[in-house]
Order: sequence, then structure tokens, then C-alpha cells
Amino acid sequence: MSPKFIRVAILATTLAGSTAAFAGGAQNHHCKLADGTMDMKKTHKECTAAKGTWAKDAPADASKSPPKAPATPAPAPKK
Repeated sequence: MSPKFIRVAILATTLAGSTAAFAGGAQNHHCKLADGTMDMKKTHKECTAAKGTWAKDAPADASKSPPKAPATPAPAPKK
């Protein structure tokens, strides 16, 4: 095998892997219909045709993180 063939094969494998990572990402928008229900299977085009709203999901990190404590304690009351 020639070195050029090996380089091309490595490049093709690398590009295929990076493309698959972008294509398989989680969906971060869902269709909210007029009656308030969510339809996870509709595309943006189908959602707007059904008079729905294409709503973006809240970030997963914000919903799971506990509330942060204040950095400094409150001063003691004066007597």
C-alpha cells in the first residue's frame, strides 16, 4: 500500500467520525402545541404548520444544579 492511500484513509475516517458526532446530537427544541402539550416527534416545519411554537429546552445544567450559597456570610446584627 502506498503512503498516500494510507493518509487518505486516515483522513476519511477522521472526517466521518467528526461528522457523526454533530449529526447524532440531542435535540434541544420541541414543538409546543396550542393546547399546551408537547409533541417531541414533530419537526420545526410540521410544528409551525400545526400552529405550534418551536420552543427551546432549558439547559440541562441549570435545572439540575443546586442553588449556590452566598460567598460571604451575612454580618452579625449590631446590639
